[in-house]
Amino acid sequence: MPDALKVLLRRLFPPLFTIRIHEGGIDLAHGGVTPAFLGDCSRIAGKSGIRSGWIWGHRSETGVRLEFSSGIGEGDRQRFRNTAGIHSL
Repeated sequence: MPDALKVLLRRLFPPLFTIRIHEGGIDLAHGGVTPAFLGDCSRIAGKSGIRSGWIWGHRSETGVRLEFSSGIGEGDRQRFRNTAGIHSL
């Protein structure tokens, strides 16, 4: 899906939360998640060397679906998904 379409969809259907990774740190830019989930995301980003990026949480039929900016690789995306699965989002 083209990036422009993803941005449009995020405006039409706002995410439950938005996490910003910048300079190796993690900030909750919008919404609410548990401090434990945020801490786990910080550890994943640190261990993987992710210096910048975004994670969006969207409501889905099965719970919360995560969406990632293009700079986050598939292996790291799966680590974030695994972590989200053990937290109450």
